[in-house]
Amino acid sequence: MKKQRVYLDKCFWINLRDARANKTNDPAVHALMDGLVKAVKAGRCICPISDVLFLELLKQTDLQSRAATAELIDELSCGVTLIPHQNRVATEIAHLIHANSGHSVHALDTLVWSKLANVLGEQHPVMSAFATQEQLVIQKAFFDHMWSISLLEMINTIGGSWSSESPYPEFAERLNKENALHVHQIKSFAQVYKDEVFGALELAVPIACDVLHNMAENTFGHPIAVTADERTRTSKEVYAFLRAIIVKQPVKKALRTLHLCALFHAAVRWNRTQKITANDLYDFHHAEAALSYCDVFLTDRPMHVLLTQRHLGIEKDFSCKVISSHKEAASWAHHQ
Repeated sequence: MKKQRVYLDKCFWINLRDARANKTNDPAVHALMDGLVKAVKAGRCICPISDVLFLELLKQTDLQSRAATAELIDELSCGVTLIPHQNRVATEIAHLIHANSGHSVHALDTLVWSKLANVLGEQHPVMSAFATQEQLVIQKAFFDHMWSISLLEMINTIGGSWSSESPYPEFAERLNKENALHVHQIKSFAQVYKDEVFGALELAVPIACDVLHNMAENTFGHPIAVTADERTRTSKEVYAFLRAIIVKQPVKKALRTLHLCALFHAAVRWNRTQKITANDLYDFHHAEAALSYCDVFLTDRPMHVLLTQRHLGIEKDFSCKVISSHKEAASWAHHQ
């Protein structure tokens, strides 16, 4: 946690890979590559990835280039990844509830990291033929084994068997149609953000209900049965509660992934002529990960422009430095 956490989007990783392979003559890219390698080796920086970067890596059809990218990620990430997007959302919700109900909690920033083999979540073998204690021993050994696996090993094992299909193009098309239907209702950016964040909070309700249920069982020391009617009533109360508190700045910072997701979608809707693309959805996830848990975000110029729009308030709320110029990024890296 004392290291500078530098998050690179897909384009920066590809450019650095090309610099390593001497496939580019851009001096700024080579300077950035040199600066990051030195900073990582000196223990001053680390370049973690996320689930969305891993999925984009698997979209590369040239297996040799994909392996070269993975090898570079292994070196600069030191084997570190953020936990998957949905797990970060759940962690933020659970942390908010526990921190505000008298529980002692770890700092949120320390709870979202894992090893590269767990980039899409932890997996355990389940074999009912073995007794419970034997299963635990096997699962522990499997966990230890996965902890030491490199991204390159994972990529080589997967090979060309991973489907390159993505739900994002269809999702983007559906969002554009829905945005067009409601464009006449847009009155202010604040109103658009509120619509988006209230929609995002619906995803948080089942998680919050599970957290509260587990807390109740721990308090009373026994399982608590919940009827469907009770679950529905609790869900409505939790949703109303989250809607009431999300306007508070500390809560936005606590539920940062949902907050940023709503902010980015609101920014697209506010620009009435802009249509969202599948690549935008990938870029939004990169930005959510970087701004929430890293110190520096290296991204392209369009995302840089979006993130510095004054009405989004990102520079005020998040300390992550956003850089889109290779030359500026190289200068930053060499001064670490």
